[in-house]
Amino acid sequence: MAVFRRGKIWWYDFRFRGVRIRESTRATTRARALQAEAVRKTELLQGRVQTRRPEPSPRFSDFAHGEFAQWCANEHRDRHSTYARYMRSIKALAEFFGNKSLEAIDPGVVERYKLHRSQQPRKNTRDGRLVSPAAVNRDLAVLRIVFNFAIRLGAANRNPVAGVKFLKENHLHTRVLTPEEEVQYLQAASPLLRDVAIIMLDTGMRPGEVCKLRTVDLDNKLGSACVHEGKTPSARRHIPLTGRALDVLARRAVEAKTEWLFPSPYDPSKPVIEVRKAHEAAVKRAGIEPRFRLYDIRHTALSRMAMAGIDLATLKEIAGHSQIQMTMRYIHPTAEHRRRVLEKFETFCADMRRPAVF
Repeated sequence: MAVFRRGKIWWYDFRFRGVRIRESTRATTRARALQAEAVRKTELLQGRVQTRRPEPSPRFSDFAHGEFAQWCANEHRDRHSTYARYMRSIKALAEFFGNKSLEAIDPGVVERYKLHRSQQPRKNTRDGRLVSPAAVNRDLAVLRIVFNFAIRLGAANRNPVAGVKFLKENHLHTRVLTPEEEVQYLQAASPLLRDVAIIMLDTGMRPGEVCKLRTVDLDNKLGSACVHEGKTPSARRHIPLTGRALDVLARRAVEAKTEWLFPSPYDPSKPVIEVRKAHEAAVKRAGIEPRFRLYDIRHTALSRMAMAGIDLATLKEIAGHSQIQMTMRYIHPTAEHRRRVLEKFETFCADMRRPAVF
């Protein structure tokens, strides 16, 4: 006997003369579900009902690019970056699973995908680096979402990702820029990238949040900017601005011909999508080694705020994190900061040991 619960309703799943019988019992208790399964088997044995020919399991590529893509576009219609991220994973997954039916994909096949994807070279790189464990895990997370959706539609019976262990990620590769590197970088950056980088350095905002700022988001009186979109409700926040950041945004507001503070050079009615390529070119021109990612500018800002003495609760709100554990990952005191702290500690201990004078 094989009964299982989906939500509050129990289902049975068994085979009769080579045909899979998987149906709802409409029962809300396991005991009644077992009775319904026994009745169904008796009816089949006595020939009182015909077995229904099971619908063929859809191919992964057809399901992922069809029903799942439509659901995903509707589910994340207000979070375009999330939808785009899922579709990038779908592209990689479809290259491997494309012709396989959903029923044919089991944990063993998923494990083979992990190995296959981990051995692929990264796109648009010339140094031979392979796809990172984090990228593989994002694909697996999307695959899990695809199968959960397929189960809800009755197109799949199980989620093969449930028993697969994700790869261990390295969260210690973040970079914090030195003041000298910051100067070199800003001098080598294009005007658009320089303004984006300054806002990131002085507020800790994400690159996408900066690029989507509108003129109405700037409050000159309060000296703050409002972020209306984000992955979580915590990402929607008001961020106080430094004098340098306020000057940059105020200038762009005066120069703005549309609602966007950072309009696309190709279509001013839309915001600039990304500045990653401009960032990579600036790092190369500046000759900074080791190189750093655009997102490391956000790491730099939040690390500097922590070193300046901003408490974690406030830093969490500025960063737009839903959990303080995420904020902890962004705190990377520099060697110079640790040295100054130890000097203060040494001075404190010396004063404590010094005999009191009466």
